[in-house]
Amino acid sequence: MNNVYLINKPEGLTSFDVVRKVKGVLKEKRIGHTGTLDPFATGLLIICTGRFTRLADYFHRYLKTYRAIFVLGAFTDTDDVTGRVLKKFDIPLLTSESLISVLNGFKGEIEQIPPLISAKKINGNRLYKLNRNGVQVKAKSTKVLVQDINLLAFNPPEFEVEITCGTGTYIRSIARDTGEKLGCGCYVKGLKRLSIGPYSVENAFLPESAKPISHLDILPDLEAFVLQERDLKRIMMGNEVLIKGIECTGGVVRVFTPYFKELVSICRCVNNKDGVKLKPLKVFKGEL
Repeated sequence: MNNVYLINKPEGLTSFDVVRKVKGVLKEKRIGHTGTLDPFATGLLIICTGRFTRLADYFHRYLKTYRAIFVLGAFTDTDDVTGRVLKKFDIPLLTSESLISVLNGFKGEIEQIPPLISAKKINGNRLYKLNRNGVQVKAKSTKVLVQDINLLAFNPPEFEVEITCGTGTYIRSIARDTGEKLGCGCYVKGLKRLSIGPYSVENAFLPESAKPISHLDILPDLEAFVLQERDLKRIMMGNEVLIKGIECTGGVVRVFTPYFKELVSICRCVNNKDGVKLKPLKVFKGEL
């Protein structure tokens, strides 16, 4: 079945552990998630089944919001609480204002080096596999987007932040880099993903209770079209269709069966003098 599930990932499970649990519950053969959460982290994990596993790239467009607890005073080899302490420091006298000033330096498009223990690939190999096998490999810095970062609470040596960022941003790296800027070390103690684009963890289910969202709620920022049977069949065969007498906002749109019951395709939408031309980019349904 083609469906999308909002899962509230428990602490201690890898993202693939969660996928396996949901796979067992749903008895689905084709299943995958749209973005990894570290084992110690909790919160929203989006899982797709059937042909909707091909939607992952569209979910990657969305900003993600996290709530994290950072701890000052040490660096660890994983940049989080699960790692081995590399070095301890005395914590300087800090005010909330001075900490906010440091955090604000991460806003915008920044260069970031992924943690040594991460899913980042180097020459086809995951960093966590390379570095846990004793090979010290450091990834190159990459550009990431931090749209917002707010200090929620400051109780030294801990402080709580909420961060909204783009795909590929490592919260652990922000903690590590905060420690470097302050000269006292820093790592992540707790991490929860609150949202991915329009989807909130408040609407998510535990893996064993997975329930699909409605097809109309999949990628709701994209314009939606309902087509007649003749045009739907053409779309399902991968052919363009012309819908006369209407306009679209342009770009990428969703195509549904009547009453928005099933998402059939993601199409490129182009306006012309006669109406709207829809060109299939991804097709999820083979027959009506």
